[in-house]
Amino acid sequence: MGATEFTLGHPLAVQRWSDSLAVEAETKQYFSKFMGTGDDALIKIKKELQKQAGETITVGLRMKLDGDGVEGDNPIEGTTAEEALSFFNDTLTINQRRKGTKSKGKMSEQRVPYNMRKEGRDALSTWYAEDYDQQFMMYLAGARGIDTSFHFPLGWNGRAGNALIAPDSDHIIYGGDATAKNDLDAADGMVLTLIDRLVAKVETMDPQMLPFMIDGEHKFVLLMHIFQAFALRKSVSNNDWMDLHKNTDGQTSLIYKNALGEFNGVVLHKHRNVIRFSDYGSGGTVTAARALFLGAQAGMVAWGGNGTGVGRYSWNEETDDRGNALAITAGAIYGIKKSRYNSKDFGVIAVDTYYEDPT
Repeated sequence: MGATEFTLGHPLAVQRWSDSLAVEAETKQYFSKFMGTGDDALIKIKKELQKQAGETITVGLRMKLDGDGVEGDNPIEGTTAEEALSFFNDTLTINQRRKGTKSKGKMSEQRVPYNMRKEGRDALSTWYAEDYDQQFMMYLAGARGIDTSFHFPLGWNGRAGNALIAPDSDHIIYGGDATAKNDLDAADGMVLTLIDRLVAKVETMDPQMLPFMIDGEHKFVLLMHIFQAFALRKSVSNNDWMDLHKNTDGQTSLIYKNALGEFNGVVLHKHRNVIRFSDYGSGGTVTAARALFLGAQAGMVAWGGNGTGVGRYSWNEETDDRGNALAITAGAIYGIKKSRYNSKDFGVIAVDTYYEDPT
């Protein structure tokens, strides 16, 4: 009696795995809650290359008009009140990035109760989620840092033609009384007064850093390393910390998801991937972490091909060694970068403070 069989690797059996991989990878991404197509998204998704050929997106920014006007019937023609519009631009490039996994062979698979296709999909979804988050952190910080758990080698300086760019002098601030990398010391840690300084800075900057709008109110995000968050919590009383946390109760915006609290309109977050250094201070031996003070459009991401969410990933299965070993490869065409116009960061301020490892 004949029986219909779809063998391992049959094209009909895998056609939706790219969709499944996309959903699972995005669920695991930390930065996914900050991504969107609107102007108030922290990471703005650019759609220009979803359905057309090309590898580079150019993004324009129109600056505000400046200077005085004219009064009454005074002539305006030929005066400084007639002002040319001023535009700056930034570019984002995409490229393909792939990752794969391969089994030793059917006998090796026989020894364990695992489905190699499912395990491969799950492993690749975790890898891509980590890969995106690490890239977002490095691009927004403008530095690779010292974390050896990253997928990227020490000294990495960007991909797809999008280089890491260090913060400009107007978009970096130091803890305590430090004013530069080489004078940071153990007294220059993360404290609440530093957040007050950041709020005062962004409210008086020109051009202004765009906030998030939540229920008609301006909000920013401070993303700290776990060790910086530990220092911040240690610097305030338990009651004060509880008050910070209460400010997030009942909030439905994704910006508040897993937040530590809110202070002075700044939503506090922590993450292990925040960039760290080991060469600060006068002797180049002081540890420091670069928290990120974030507003709208701090970064950009774009996908090639079908970049509308589900379906961002290619998925390929084949067997090597004459059908004995299963090889799986997933890929995505995309690019990530920090927004930057006229040689200035646009929506992020680097916040460098001393940290100590409490463990």
